[in-house]
Formats: sequence, C-alpha cells, structure tokens
Amino acid sequence: MFVLATPIVDWTAMWKICLVALAAGAGVVVFFGFMLLGLKFAHSPATHGAPDGGTDDAHGAGTDRAPSAGARLGGFTLSLVCGLVCVGVIAVGVYAMTKKPSSKPAKPKTALVIPGGSRVRLIASSR
Repeated sequence: MFVLATPIVDWTAMWKICLVALAAGAGVVVFFGFMLLGLKFAHSPATHGAPDGGTDDAHGAGTDRAPSAGARLGGFTLSLVCGLVCVGVIAVGVYAMTKKPSSKPAKPKTALVIPGGSRVRLIASSR
C-alpha cells in the first residue's frame, strides 16, 4: 500500500500530523484530568479521626481536619496551571484554523482557441 500511495501521499508530513494530533488530543485530556485532581486536593473534605492515630475523644466523635494551607495552595496551583495549558492549546488550535493558508485558486477553464490563419471552422459553441 505504501508503494502505491507514495506518489500521492507525503508520508513524512502524514506522520508529523498524526503525532501532533495524538499529543494534542491526549495531552489536553491528561492536563484536564490533572486540573480536576488539583481541584479535588484543594477542596477535599475534612478527614475524620484522630490526627495522630490515637484514640478518639470521650464522645466518640473524631476531630475534623481540613486540608492544610499548603495542600490547598498546591491543589489550586496545579489546577490553574493545567487549566491554562488546556485553554492555551484551544487558543492555539483556533488561531491555527484562522491562519490556515488558502488553497490554490482554481485554474480557469481553458477555452477553445482557433488560430487566426487556420482554415478550421467552429461549428458549435457553448454560448
């Protein structure tokens, strides 16, 4: 198949296009997943239980521990960076689509030209 299509298809360009599409498509999904993971860390619910593995207090209720400020900041930073990467890839894609070079103009249809000194007569015309 490669031998038959080689005169028609530029396989080097085709591989480049496929790799960029795979990297951009899968990359955006991975970054979006990490963005959601960062938001999960930043907004994780309070944990129940003793803070140092000891026993609970006398009433049987555990202590509520919210995520630390560092964990919240790390989660928000991770989600912000990954969200900006996702928006940036979308913006680059839209920019690339708007700046796509125009295709070559169609060649005008050639008309039948009868040489001036010729003895040929035009019998039918499409006009």
